[in-house]
Amino acid sequence: MRDDKVASGSAGRLGTASPFNIKAESLTMRNFTRGEVAELYGQHTSETGQEFLPEAVDRAFYLTQGQPWLVNALAQQLTEALVQDPAQPITADHVEQAKEILIRRQDTHLDSLMDRLQEPRVRAIVEPMLAGGTPGNVPEDDRRFVVDLGLLRRSELGGLTVANPIYREIIVRALAGGTRDALPQIVRA
Repeated sequence: MRDDKVASGSAGRLGTASPFNIKAESLTMRNFTRGEVAELYGQHTSETGQEFLPEAVDRAFYLTQGQPWLVNALAQQLTEALVQDPAQPITADHVEQAKEILIRRQDTHLDSLMDRLQEPRVRAIVEPMLAGGTPGNVPEDDRRFVVDLGLLRRSELGGLTVANPIYREIIVRALAGGTRDALPQIVRA
């Protein structure tokens, strides 16, 4: 909310009489565990008979790190588009195909993530990390912002890391897009 107020030209205050007067609570849904992903996908199996092989559940969890929107978007792509026959089990290869489709399709969730990468304060943190460097002297509020967005997360050791492999791929593709588009085309004779 604070970021929207500042972006709209307001003085940066949320309009409350006191900074301690909380008008609304911000809720964030935590990521699913691997077991919860298996349970969710198991509900589909119970209803349709279509099995998610353990390798598919493992791959889906690895790629999403349990991010709820991604877990569900993958499952929807898998069951409604890629593997519509309930007699056919869903494999890790299917999950890879679904991941590629989601990335290329750029649904609203992923598209808004890419838009955030254009913000200087987000870019100042993400670009150096992808290049193997450190973000440098970035304000704590900016670091907290990218974590609150779900773009990055705190690793077990306390440092920042990209939240999941799908986001990592999207970030690399988005930040390298201009360079990729400017490369000369090789024409095959």
